[in-house]
Amino acid sequence: MEAIILVGGLGTRLRPLTLTIPKPLLPLANVPMVERMITKLPDVFDTAILAVNYGLTEMKEYFEGKELGKKIIIVPEDEPLGTGGAMRNCFDYVTGTTAVFNGDVVSSIDLNQMLEQHIKTKARGTLALWEVEDPSRFGVVELKNEEILQFQEKPEKGTELSNLINAGTYLLEPEILEMIPLNQKISIERDIYPKVAGNGLYGFPFEGYFIDSGTPESYLEANFKCIGKDGTAAHKGASIRGSSLIHKNAELKDCIIGPNTIIGPDVKMDKCVVRRSVVLPGVNSYGCIIEDSILGPNVSLEKDLKQTLISPEGETTF
Repeated sequence: MEAIILVGGLGTRLRPLTLTIPKPLLPLANVPMVERMITKLPDVFDTAILAVNYGLTEMKEYFEGKELGKKIIIVPEDEPLGTGGAMRNCFDYVTGTTAVFNGDVVSSIDLNQMLEQHIKTKARGTLALWEVEDPSRFGVVELKNEEILQFQEKPEKGTELSNLINAGTYLLEPEILEMIPLNQKISIERDIYPKVAGNGLYGFPFEGYFIDSGTPESYLEANFKCIGKDGTAAHKGASIRGSSLIHKNAELKDCIIGPNTIIGPDVKMDKCVVRRSVVLPGVNSYGCIIEDSILGPNVSLEKDLKQTLISPEGETTF
């Protein structure tokens, strides 16, 4: 079976990081987002199809010769095609029931359980659903007996059909993909799913966690969630305070690290305190206190702080 991963976006909310690194290759707990998604696919999915527009060259270079236990197919988009158009562009590689993921989603969804329901209900499509307190910023569904009856886009408060929103993970039969016009920019959420609602479209609510890692704040949250049980127990150059992950190649001296901190490869830090932050590869710093921040790759804090230290609000810290 195949899984399509939509990784064609510009990642504008994570600039300036994504000006040099395509968002799918930004690391979550020191593993690129898209690689983490591929390796976590259930065994039944033997092929990962990557729908790529921005960052095509970098994606090809990264995956060339890489063995992840899945066949990897990169399908380029000459122009951005939207979520639906990108899926349709991958259709030639689809052989049956297909999983589709938004490439920046980190969630606790059990895809095996979702597939079991999809087969049991004989669904044309099954959408993962997440419950929120305020659905006014999202696409909302009306769900009855597991079937999606209608969609409601960004409802006014008090008019929402439910508190269940689209969580960016789908199981689709080929006939749904065939409904998408060729070579057109199409939103599957706005243009296709409403046409199928009440006619074989089902929902799969799940619990646990759901993070869209496309903003600085949520990118930090996703990194911290991905530490999981794999945190660094000890490091000769650091005192570790709480759940943190330090790459084996990082050189630390007299540092205090954590909680919720990720240090990437080839980082050199001396006499630094780092809390609730992500330090990307190659950073070099001395005598700094770093909190609630993302440090861009291959920079020195003394020289490049204004361009590379990003607050969760998306503002550069001076």
